[in-house]
Amino acid sequence: MGETGNTANTGTATVEKPAPANGGTSVLLVDDEGAIRRLFQLILGAALPGCKIDVAADGAEAVQRFTEGHHRVLVMDLHMPVMDGQTAFCRIQELCESGSIEMPSVVFCTGFAPPDVVTSVVEGSPKHCLLSKPVSGDVLTEAVRSRL
Repeated sequence: MGETGNTANTGTATVEKPAPANGGTSVLLVDDEGAIRRLFQLILGAALPGCKIDVAADGAEAVQRFTEGHHRVLVMDLHMPVMDGQTAFCRIQELCESGSIEMPSVVFCTGFAPPDVVTSVVEGSPKHCLLSKPVSGDVLTEAVRSRL
């Protein structure tokens, strides 16, 4: 049995299923600006005391952290070096589809006009949303809380 202890018997083999990180109450903050990561982490930590909050500095790191933690909500900046938020979203979506993992809710945050693909994702699913920076702590908290 793996670390998750969450298995499913398929009749011929036992398959490991990922357990939700921290009982399904985990958030991954993804932003290349350290000050924003720290601020969002403080805001959400105070507002959601039982929630595990992880951070990543770019989209590639976000994909890696998600594979380790299967976070329930991602707060994703769109403009980052190494891998942008749109590409990270697509990679995480592919991982979820290929691994039969529930796609997390994504709260996209940007100070720029979002790409059409992101606008379509947000308009096509109430699971995801788009916040414009600067964003107030109350708006950020409500966007995350309503998706946990």
